[in-house]
Amino acid sequence: MNPTRLYEMTSEELTQAMLHALVYHYENAKNTTIAERNRHLRQARELLAKLHQGLHDGGGIISAQLDEIYLYMANASVEAIIDQDLSKISELHTLAHELDQTWSEAMDRAKKQPVTTGGNGYENYQ
Repeated sequence: MNPTRLYEMTSEELTQAMLHALVYHYENAKNTTIAERNRHLRQARELLAKLHQGLHDGGGIISAQLDEIYLYMANASVEAIIDQDLSKISELHTLAHELDQTWSEAMDRAKKQPVTTGGNGYENYQ
């Protein structure tokens, strides 16, 4: 990826890129040497820390749930490094893949919905 492109990305696109990278690192951690596995798991944990930092305190229930998922995955990544547990890595890969797919679907839906101008979005609610 072009470094300039990172500065041009919206926060949603940046989140999507980080989720793609998360899937990549867990996928590659499954079938490699121990040293490379540990490197991929550390990279995944760093991505999870950045994703966690991007959550908004006022994000409601979804933000709170993502907070729990990111924390679980970060802790499980450390456990996978210590135990060299391939089943844990597979579980993390599945979770990352599901997060990535869900985020992509949400972005696609957001593009298809009309953008409201003015008001608070609840004015015409019936």
